Order: sequence, then C-alpha cells, then structure tokens
Amino acid sequence: MNTVAPLLARGRKAKPEVSAVDAVMGKDWAIISPGRARKAQEARLGLKIAHARDVARFGGGGGGGGLVPGGKPQAVVKMIRQGGASDLRGLRAQMDYLSRNRAEPLERSERYMGLEIDDEQTRAMERSWQMPRDGEGRADRTSHFIVSFPQDTDRDAAHRTGRDWTERMFGSGDFGGDSFDYYTAFHTDREHPHMHVVVYRRGLDHGAWLKVSQRSDLNYDRMREELVRVAARRGIELEASTRLSRGRHDRPVPDAEYRRAVKERRLPEAPAHTRETAIRAAAAMIHYARVFAADARKLEREAPEGAALHRKASDDIAQGRELAQAARRETSVRTESRVSKPESKPEARPVPSRVDAKRAEVMKNFAQLDSRVDEIEDRAVRMRFLRQVAAIKAQAVPDLRKPGELRAFAEPNESGRYRGLDASDLWHAAERAQADERVREVARRYGVDAGATVERHTGPAPSRGLARQFLAAEFEERQQSRAARKEARETPDEEQAAIARMHGEIGAVYRASRERADARRVRLDAARPASVAPATQPRDVEAEEDLPERVRARRARDTARMQRAEDIWQKRKDGHRQAMERDRTPERPPAKRDDRGRGEDDGPNDPPRRRRRRR
Repeated sequence: MNTVAPLLARGRKAKPEVSAVDAVMGKDWAIISPGRARKAQEARLGLKIAHARDVARFGGGGGGGGLVPGGKPQAVVKMIRQGGASDLRGLRAQMDYLSRNRAEPLERSERYMGLEIDDEQTRAMERSWQMPRDGEGRADRTSHFIVSFPQDTDRDAAHRTGRDWTERMFGSGDFGGDSFDYYTAFHTDREHPHMHVVVYRRGLDHGAWLKVSQRSDLNYDRMREELVRVAARRGIELEASTRLSRGRHDRPVPDAEYRRAVKERRLPEAPAHTRETAIRAAAAMIHYARVFAADARKLEREAPEGAALHRKASDDIAQGRELAQAARRETSVRTESRVSKPESKPEARPVPSRVDAKRAEVMKNFAQLDSRVDEIEDRAVRMRFLRQVAAIKAQAVPDLRKPGELRAFAEPNESGRYRGLDASDLWHAAERAQADERVREVARRYGVDAGATVERHTGPAPSRGLARQFLAAEFEERQQSRAARKEARETPDEEQAAIARMHGEIGAVYRASRERADARRVRLDAARPASVAPATQPRDVEAEEDLPERVRARRARDTARMQRAEDIWQKRKDGHRQAMERDRTPERPPAKRDDRGRGEDDGPNDPPRRRRRRR
C-alpha cells in the first residue's frame, strides 16, 4: 500500500488517544516488515521515531502566529547539490557565473565590511581560503545556498534581509560550531528576487567543517526559521511551515529531476511514495489535523471564526486535501480583522494572541509541575514522576509553536544510556531481579542513589530531554553523597568521568542480562520439537547454570516426559491420517478364498481370516 489516501481513511477512524502512527497502520502494522514479529516491532519503532522528527519540524497549528499554515508566503532556502568548488579554477568559474561576467556585484562577508569584490579582493579571498590548485582538489571547499523571496518583495528589503540572514547563519558563530567566511550575489533578473551565498566550509575560529544535517543545529528547518525572524525585522512576512502541515502529501521533486526535466523539455515528476514514506506522510497529516482541531477547541468561545478556520483546516488535511493558499489568506485576514475589532468586545485580541496565550499558560503549568516534582523526597519516586511528566511534555510539543526546551522531550536519546531490560519480554523480565541488584551495587560504589538508578533504567528508553534530567539527578546525588562522607569536591571533569564509568558498568550488566535471556530462549527453542511452538516465557527465574543438581535432574525428566508425550501424540496423529487416507482409497474386489478360508492374496504364513457373520 504505497498511496496516502487509504492510510488517511484508516487514521480518521481511530480514536484520538491512539498515536498517529498506530492510527494510520491499524492492527496490521506488522505487514511493513514480513517475517519475525521482532523485526516488525523494530520497524514500527523506527517509524515512530521518524514521525516524531517529522512533526517536530513544525511546532503546531499556529505556524503563522496562531493561524493555520500557508497564510503567508513560505521562506525558501535551498542548497545547490554539487554546487561547490574544489579548486581555484572552480571558484573563479563560479564567481564569473554569479557576477554575470562582472556585470553584477559580489560582496564579501561582514567580517570584511561587505566590500565589493574586485581583482584585489579576489586574490585576497583565494589566499585566505587556501583553495587547492587546479585539478588537485577532491572534496568541495565551498557550499552554495540560495535564499529566495516572494515576487512583490521590495528589492532593497530583500537584499538587506539576505545579508542579515547570511551573517546570522554563517558569520555569527552560533550555528555549526564555528563561524565561516562567505560572499554573496543578489539577483533580480527573475520574478523572485534571490540571493546566492557561497560559504567557505572550513571554520575560521576552530577549524570545524561546515555540515548541514538534521542532527545538528545547522539544518534547513533552522535556516528557514531564522529567515522568518530576520525578514520580519525588515517588514517581510514569511512563514516556515512544512509541506505536510499544508496538506501537500506528494513527495518533493529532487534537484536532479528538475535538471533532467529541463534537459528533456518536460515537466518534472515527483517520485512515487514507498510504503514507509506513505505511512510517514499520512501519520504526520493525521497529527496536524488533530492539532488544528485542538486549536479550534481553544478558540471556540473567544474567537468562533478562528475556531471555524481551524476546524476547516483539520477536516481538509484529514481528507488529504491541500489548504488553498488564496482562501487561507483571505480567511486569515478576515478573521484577524473581525476578531481584533469586534463591535461588542473592543478589548478582544486577534486569534494569534489568543493561541499564544494558551500555549504560554501550558508552559507555565509545566514549570509548576516540575517544581512540585523536585519537592518529592524519595528519589526513586521522583524519577518515576519525571518519566510521567516527560511523556506529557512529549505529547504537548506538537501543540506548541515554539516549544523551546520542551522539544527535547519529543526527540530520541541517541546516547544509548538508561536502557534497561524490556518489561514486555518475559525472558528479559526473568533476568530483571538479578540485574537490578547488581546495578544497585554499582550505584552504591559511585555514590549514586541505588533505587533511583534502577528506576531510571526501568521502562522504555527515555527521550533526550528526560535523559538530560536523569543525568543532572545523578550528578546531584553523587555530590550530596560525597559531601555527607566529607570527601573533597570533584572537578567537573572528574565528575563526568566517574558518571561515564558508572554508565559503562551498568550498561554492561544489562547487556549481559539481555544476551543471557536471548541465549536461553534460543537454546530452549532449539531443544523443542518442530511441531511445538517456540517458548514464550521462561520456566524459572534463575539461570540454568545456577540451579542445583536435583533441579536440573527434575527438569531433564520433565523434558524427557514431554518428549515421550509428543512422540505418542505424533504417532496418533500419523495413524489418524493413515486411516483417513484408507477411507478415501477405492475398495478392491474381494479375493477368492480356498477351503481353509485363506484368500489368494494371503501369504502361506498369514493366519486365516475370520468369516463375517451375515445379518
């Protein structure tokens, strides 16, 4: 099933408390990974993680300040694949192309006060960038970006916005772990004014290499969000919403397809959905439909027209319809004007302010909840409540346009820490008591609360935000323990090294327990006959090698007894099958018999057959 419409239809029927991925997949989600159920479960977990990243890219229904997305033009930032230069010849050719053979000015970075690039500045830039000689470069030393603006944008405002955005993203040092040199070219020869940005990929302060990735703070979503902020200061209204939040469930057209279409003089075609991309698209759209419906309920009393707008957007996206931009703009303007200037309520605020106020109230409630959890004296109970609050925060993140630090509670923890035993796996649960006791001993050695440590490793893997809270709690517990023993205070490096060693030992304990449980499962499954279903739960909590001799002997007798019972059952099954086959076989004509009652087909040593009585 590679289309989105059937998945959306299934998702609309699900209850609101069911997650968007489960709502879309339904009960037969295991079909995404045929074969073993474990592989299907891993595939489902991967889809959930990918879905969390998809919806985290756009924080909720109010992308344009509380309104549904699409009310304003989209912020467009694009990186040209294979558009960089690897040597001097490539850099000069790129500069000639962007300057239209020196007909358009090129400007250096703000570090060099935006000087127009002439022959002298070109030579200075080539020396500072240390470009390889012609033909000696392998990897690209520069990256090429394009920032585009709407058609009716003031040219001077677009130029200033492009320069401000470039300095913010690459020259400030706030993104990518370093500051980078660059030059820009502003073009107005097309309908949309746009700025070309060529960035030298080697950092100026720390020597880090420029890398655009969703895993770092330098990614397309952050670039578009920063462009919205910078453009607003210049009077340019933009928004940074995703395609799925606007109801566009077709896949984007790659740059290579655009180039092929231009070369072949045809329209570009979007790639078809795969099974995974269709599931992700449908799950994200169901998520956004629920968010818009939740915003409608918040605005029902104070702004009924705004609520109607959100309900309409929720219904359109759930049905797989794209939100029409013209209708969105007209309805958004009409809603803002009527709500901001009502006849009976002159003090009423526009729809964006109301939604933002509701979300600010949610953030305040979370702050109060965190303070109450910190007051709990029992550390293990406190960790349990932290996990519950973190789950609530993860559910609230999609409803917040600017979740801030709460966004970390919707992102997976990639460090691998705090992974205990799977409680849903009965074989792992059988090893839990012994593993938890060993973990308590490790925690005591490092001066960390034993009960809280076990609680932190109980349950599913925590999010990045919850893992951060767990780590802070461990540092606090170690400091208090050392202070109670009147030991010298450690340096931050010593504390981090000690906690890292503790996590290494705890991870080894749980890893060994998982391997032992999996080995026992495999060993018992291999010992069972093929006709018997694999074991789903352990017979005893203790490991086989730790049992006394009499218990192992009793288990051996039980296993032999089960094997004999299985053999008897198999023989009866075979006999029953043979009897059914005889019944289906046509009856042969009776054989002639001699005086002794023996048939012609009987052997000389066969006993005589008894004659049947005639009724």
